[in-house]
Amino acid sequence: MRERLSHRDRIFNLVVHSRGDMRLKISWTRKAMEAPEEAREGLRERLERLHEYYPEIRLEMTIGITRSYDGLAFMANDGTVKLMVDMHRSRGNGWKFPTYWTLGHELMHLAQFNTKGIPSGERACDVYALARLPPKLIDDPPTYLVVPPGIRKRWHENGRYAKLAHELAIEAIIRRRDGLRMYASWWDDEFERRA
Repeated sequence: MRERLSHRDRIFNLVVHSRGDMRLKISWTRKAMEAPEEAREGLRERLERLHEYYPEIRLEMTIGITRSYDGLAFMANDGTVKLMVDMHRSRGNGWKFPTYWTLGHELMHLAQFNTKGIPSGERACDVYALARLPPKLIDDPPTYLVVPPGIRKRWHENGRYAKLAHELAIEAIIRRRDGLRMYASWWDDEFERRA
């Protein structure tokens, strides 16, 4: 399994880094424009840092701010893309941005819209986002996969759980390619067993 994983990583890195220095073309909703420029720039920087891991997403997107949910991505029939995220002023006069995990999960939905090889659904989105993102950017536990409550509370203690989640997601995708239909359930069981 190790050789297959490293080969996959080499191929993925070639795809990821073949885009060059293509920046996202972001337009902001009216509500997002109410946030100060430095807050919008902070969110843009997070999205730019992540977008290299999603080569199939459109570079043009509209970003909106919401307090109703952590994140929501959708694509209209005409192909326009909108990403709504929770970004708000925090105590101490700073800004609370969405986690890299939340943004990565929502960008994975945009990849699902544009790629036939990526299955739809929230659990598939979690597995594929975990496989794409390096462990250092998996700064929150996956939302739709089963993570024991005790581990959820300790997720941030060190990078061990993010690294395990990433490695198991790659394995789950390889197993899916080899015919395993319940790859997300396999991830759930293996994560609980190995964590």
